Amino acid sequence: MLASHNWLMQLCGLERSPLAPADVAKRLTAAGLEVESLRAWGQSLQQVVVAEVRGLRPHPSREKLRLVTVFDGEREQEVVCGAPNVPAPGGLVVFARLGASLPNGMRIEERKLGGVVSCGMICSDKELDLGADEDGILIVDPAEGRVPGAPIASALGLVDTIYEIGLTPNRPDCLGHVGLARELCVLLDRPFALPAPAAIERVHAAKAGALLPLASAFSLATGAAATAPIPADLPPVQVHVSAPARCPRYGAALVTGVHIGPSPFWARYRLHTLGLRAISNVVDATNLVMLGFGHPIHAFDLHKLRGARIDVRLARAGETMHTLDGQARTLAADDLLICDGQGPVALAGVMGGANSEISPQTQHVLIECAYFEPRGVRRTSKRLGLHTDSSHRFERGVDPEAVRSVLAYASALIAQLSAGSVVADAVDVYPHALPARSVSYRPARALQLLGLPAGASERTAHAQHARAVFERLGCQLSVSGETLAVRLPTFRPDLGREVDLIEEWARITGYDTIPTALPHLRASDTGSAPEIGFVRRLREAGVAAGLCEAVNFAFVAPPDLAKARVSVDAPRVANPMTEDRSVLRTALLPGLLANLRNAQRQAQRSFGVFEVARVFATQPGDILPAERYELGVLLWGLRHSWYDERDLVDFYDGKGVVNSLVQAVNGRELDTVLDPSLDTRAAFLHPRRRATLAIAGQTIGCLGELHPDVLAAFELEGRPVYASLDVAALLAIALPAGFKRAQPLPRFPAATRDIAVVVAEALPVGEVGAVLKEVAGELAESVRLFDIYRGAPVPAGHKSLAFHVVYRDPTATLTDKLVDEAHARATTAAQERLGALVRK
Repeated sequence: MLASHNWLMQLCGLERSPLAPADVAKRLTAAGLEVESLRAWGQSLQQVVVAEVRGLRPHPSREKLRLVTVFDGEREQEVVCGAPNVPAPGGLVVFARLGASLPNGMRIEERKLGGVVSCGMICSDKELDLGADEDGILIVDPAEGRVPGAPIASALGLVDTIYEIGLTPNRPDCLGHVGLARELCVLLDRPFALPAPAAIERVHAAKAGALLPLASAFSLATGAAATAPIPADLPPVQVHVSAPARCPRYGAALVTGVHIGPSPFWARYRLHTLGLRAISNVVDATNLVMLGFGHPIHAFDLHKLRGARIDVRLARAGETMHTLDGQARTLAADDLLICDGQGPVALAGVMGGANSEISPQTQHVLIECAYFEPRGVRRTSKRLGLHTDSSHRFERGVDPEAVRSVLAYASALIAQLSAGSVVADAVDVYPHALPARSVSYRPARALQLLGLPAGASERTAHAQHARAVFERLGCQLSVSGETLAVRLPTFRPDLGREVDLIEEWARITGYDTIPTALPHLRASDTGSAPEIGFVRRLREAGVAAGLCEAVNFAFVAPPDLAKARVSVDAPRVANPMTEDRSVLRTALLPGLLANLRNAQRQAQRSFGVFEVARVFATQPGDILPAERYELGVLLWGLRHSWYDERDLVDFYDGKGVVNSLVQAVNGRELDTVLDPSLDTRAAFLHPRRRATLAIAGQTIGCLGELHPDVLAAFELEGRPVYASLDVAALLAIALPAGFKRAQPLPRFPAATRDIAVVVAEALPVGEVGAVLKEVAGELAESVRLFDIYRGAPVPAGHKSLAFHVVYRDPTATLTDKLVDEAHARATTAAQERLGALVRK
């Protein structure tokens, strides 16, 4: 949400003594309306001034250029200009003097154009970042203070600060400047009043019911405007709401005799600073009303409404319409439409239709201001993928009681900007008023919840202060004993419970005024659940194994489960964000496969990811799904190795990674077992390259290469290796033995020896290291491979393995004799048991 500081100060009645923008930002942020950034406008236009055109003549050598003489308040300058809209002598323009720096980075210097020196520049909106118009220069309307030489920032009122506010979805009342100003007045303890409509010059005092339905007519406040005759071509308009549940309130007003054209500069500039593009005076007026009140409105070309009729109804399944963005939309029976006598002219609360938009030929305008049911607008917006400024506000909830005041303001503004006339009678279809919302507020309960003293005197003082705060918020109150009966304002849909009002009191009073106190807690006798610490250890082990941790959505698309060949018996989400997030995952594999697909599309050469998270399954007869923790590990691509980075990961890399994870959490060795029953439990794995994972005969998961059908379904290359482990089964094995504990630091130094052996190529490295450690005895603390060599003088079919052996006695300092004896045993065992040749 972007908000103008000047506009807020005007609405708060502080334009003569405005607050500093930093102070406003601090107050709003402290009240929960976080100001994320501030941007200053109009403060970088030094040496850009108002100038008067004194003369015009053709360029001597360029047909499309002209030489313009301007007076900048100090001297006359001749500049070269190619704009088609340079005013006649006496007109005012924006002139950048020599040395000026423009917002687009251009520095103004003398330049020759067609052989003529140009001493400055006449500027357009876009060059000064005052708007998007670049078809011509900016013409300055004569007004007080707009004289040659006047700085453009002050002459046009450009100096402003724009707040970027991060609003939470529960505060739709602050999606307009009126709501923000009301909030600021509450924080400043100032009275607030809605902005009055602009003065109306001409009004059609139509006989009641002549132009709009009599039963729902009301009179707009038109003041002492002059009465104008009703245009002969203005037909009576019929308004009917066929779906009152989806549109509880619908208002409409008429403005006749409009002249479509560009808006005045102040309106264009305000829209530009607030992130909207100026289009035409009537359309700009509707956007200004939306930004002001936070209540979207829509303007129809009355002559394009076939049958001069408005009907608010639900769509027929398969019905189509073209929206203002030029797209053809196929509608569902749940979509709410604004229709004329023949078909749709707008998607209610989302976007208008192309067949009723304002055009340069528009003469009469029908203004719509309504309250649409928020959830219905959200469903339509989501289904069509059409998120607009209008839907953003309607789906959060606008004020249903603001329809008449917004209509009055919008009618006056459109008439002001387009020189139109307002029809005094407007329509307000509101057959069943929305019920008022009331809440009982108990000071004793509020003080208790806030942790404040709650004696009799404190309750009395709190009740008085709370009443003042709630009245500033727009609530109506009555007192019954110590309880306040609070009637909630319609523009605050987020308020509905007593606790909401307690929070409002704390927010307005200031959270920093509530004393802090640590709660009295009693430590649990048993500590945290074992599963919590075990999952944390698994995550730490995964990172220690060199893997990256993935955190994927628990919601997936149903087709992804089928493509991954995992269970499709997934719990369905009642109100999904999108169809791609409509069911809970039954396995981690679909999310990890999507991660791998993204990595391959980014030309990554290797991939090693794990995830520890919950998976879900439906439970017959139970409304809640069953859930359990699962560990998934997915490897693909080049093997990370210090001696060879050309090999691809395979089944045994997966086994090694999983084994390191298992050993890190319970110190047990992992077994792999070929298991025919995996055909049904692991259909996502390759039928000939998979195995069951077990510890001491207890199954904990499965490991293997992914099935070719899975790879094809997810558009993956190569032969990824995947492991799935049941965390509950791992925990059940780890608990009886206890978790690994940190060992004390060694008190005595270690001794190291290296050994290089030549063995057969087929002999696994792990087997050689295990023999060396076993034979060396208890003194051998670790055996680590640090080199593999193939080639001369090593015989063909053999390899040279070099190990680093660390010896340590935890009870005493080692002697060379003990180390030499242990190392000799290891050397002999390598020769006798492995047939190894020890290299010297």
